[in-house]
Amino acid sequence: MAVVVRNANQDPDLVYEPGFEMHYGLTEETCGVKSVTLYRTIFPPAKKSRPHYHANGDLIWYHLSGPKALWYIGEERRTFETVPGDFISIPRGEIHSTVNTSDTEPIHGVGGYGGCGGPYQSGKVFVD
Repeated sequence: MAVVVRNANQDPDLVYEPGFEMHYGLTEETCGVKSVTLYRTIFPPAKKSRPHYHANGDLIWYHLSGPKALWYIGEERRTFETVPGDFISIPRGEIHSTVNTSDTEPIHGVGGYGGCGGPYQSGKVFVD
């Protein structure tokens, strides 16, 4: 059965990625989907995520608005830059972290995990 999940009815998850707002739209919990997770996120100004990987899900992300983001990927910390309109894909098991390069402006994005029905099923492992 089709389901519409209204973002306005969802409180942000502030625990999964401390300091970031994660708004989960499509998960097993919200609509029964088991193989994909879709979320909206807000990266506060000058915020950096902790290095981590997802053992059970491939990460996809779309840079919706805001300043450029720097992504550090892999043990060798390869640097990628995204700006509004860019997509990035990070396979499961690949270490990554993200930095908002602005001291004043948040980054808004839409992301997802392939292969799992929710963020806590992605097998997130911090490596710092």
